[in-house]
Amino acid sequence: MLLKGTVPSGRANPSPVRASAPALLPALAFALALGLTLGHARPAPAQLSAPVQLSDSFEAAFTYPGQTVDPEEKAQLDITVRNTGLRGDTFLLEVTESPEGWNCEVARFSTVLKGIFLPNEENASLTLSAFPPGDEDAPIPEGEYPFTVRVTSQRTGNSVESSTVLTVSSKKTSSEVLTMTTSYPEIGGPSDGRFAFSLEIKNSGPDEARVNLAAEVPQGWEHSFKPGYEDKQISSIQVPRGQTRTVNLDLNPAYQSDAGSYPVKVIAETPLGSAETQLTVNLTGTFKIRAGAMNDLLSTATEVGVPVTVSLYVINEGSAPQREVSFMAVKPDNWEITFNPERLQDLPPRSRPVPVEMTITPASSALVGDYGVGLSVEGEKTQTALDFRVTVKAGSAWAWIGAVIIILVVAALAYTFRRLGRR
Repeated sequence: MLLKGTVPSGRANPSPVRASAPALLPALAFALALGLTLGHARPAPAQLSAPVQLSDSFEAAFTYPGQTVDPEEKAQLDITVRNTGLRGDTFLLEVTESPEGWNCEVARFSTVLKGIFLPNEENASLTLSAFPPGDEDAPIPEGEYPFTVRVTSQRTGNSVESSTVLTVSSKKTSSEVLTMTTSYPEIGGPSDGRFAFSLEIKNSGPDEARVNLAAEVPQGWEHSFKPGYEDKQISSIQVPRGQTRTVNLDLNPAYQSDAGSYPVKVIAETPLGSAETQLTVNLTGTFKIRAGAMNDLLSTATEVGVPVTVSLYVINEGSAPQREVSFMAVKPDNWEITFNPERLQDLPPRSRPVPVEMTITPASSALVGDYGVGLSVEGEKTQTALDFRVTVKAGSAWAWIGAVIIILVVAALAYTFRRLGRR
């Protein structure tokens, strides 16, 4: 039985206990120390990468530390800018060193630039064009000219400089810049053939070069240049620095060119120099002969066993001499055909008609009628053929005999009719 106003054993006093301010200070200090300890125990947040240094943010330099050009060429220097940073950036361009009075500008694809934006891991090829004061097209005086370009990162403010030296000189010989060779400088064949030379052109200059092609050929000849393994005509070809290109020269001799050796000179030119090579075409000429009858008639008539003469002509229409021309006939059995002269010796090119007599003698046993006779005129590497028709007629003696027989037959018939008529 609980007593009023008493507190049971083991139960807390429900009445709030008020602590004094001095008693709370140790507790607050303990809580603050515990919070700081737990705060240090937590993992630290991830830190950002350190700022990219100059060597890691971008690269800029002239492509060639030195370059040589001819006074007639333009001064154009290649520059490469590469953004190796983590973000895109704009790079400002400035020419800090150039010859006094020279006009300089940096361009890309004909667009003049003061700066260029590049995404990360991207690069750009730029060109510094420079020319001395005065006429832009005037030749550049020979000498050495230094150039320096400063490229500045707009994001970081860092900058790099690159320098090059432009050498202007016309003393470089063509053999140092351009060479042209061929494996077969001399070839030959008939005058009506076509000839092809394979030429190797090597560019040993500092830059890619446009090589202009020309050839000095005999009068009346046709020529054309074609790139290797392609069937199109060209007059120039691009040859990269340090590389070789193959060009074919096709030649077509003039019609009826005489036999002999013909020189051909090929010229390859660039602004820095030229190369030449000498070729030779040996023509053996063309081989062609023509034959015919003097009266243009390929027929004749004769009697059995009676010879008949046909007047022929032979012409060497080729450009090569015919050292020997012979005759051969295809005739009926037992016929006889002869030629005067029997052979023609050393017939010059495009000669005048040479007369030849052909005598035909039919066989004594030949019957009256038409016969065919074939004639072949054979020269060096050529021949021509003619076909004749020979009409064989009866002889005059047989005509008289026939007439007498006819008269006798008529007389016999008349006598027979008279006797039979009297009866």
